[in-house]
Amino acid sequence: MTSSDARERLLAFRNRLYVDHDLSVVDEYLHPEFESDSPLIARPGREAYRQFIRMLYEGVPDLLPVEQTILLEQDRMMAMTHWRATHSGPFLGVAGTGKTVTFKTADRYELRDRQLYRHFDVVDRLDASIAIGLLRPA
Repeated sequence: MTSSDARERLLAFRNRLYVDHDLSVVDEYLHPEFESDSPLIARPGREAYRQFIRMLYEGVPDLLPVEQTILLEQDRMMAMTHWRATHSGPFLGVAGTGKTVTFKTADRYELRDRQLYRHFDVVDRLDASIAIGLLRPA
């Protein structure tokens, strides 16, 4: 798979998942042995990822990647993303506030068989956590 193909596949995956709310893409784009180091994805596998996405759909249903930069090197890619959403439902134990939240992520993926195989992320959620009341400003 070329770098351009891998980039377009990731963008298509995210568009279908977050814009179209199409959970069928999980089976199409995630490897059957998918695993993530994210604390919000409870265990390996596609079903755990679907549960994570359902949590997002409930708490921040209009979540969108506002700006994405994707870097590729062989079978690895990095997506630097700025996200925006409205906290309109329960999320991480907090009832919907109606507030707009923004946060940034750095997601590293390893590819296998043209699918997302392994995922590592770093999330800058400080402002979003303060906005919905998970944290108080200093």
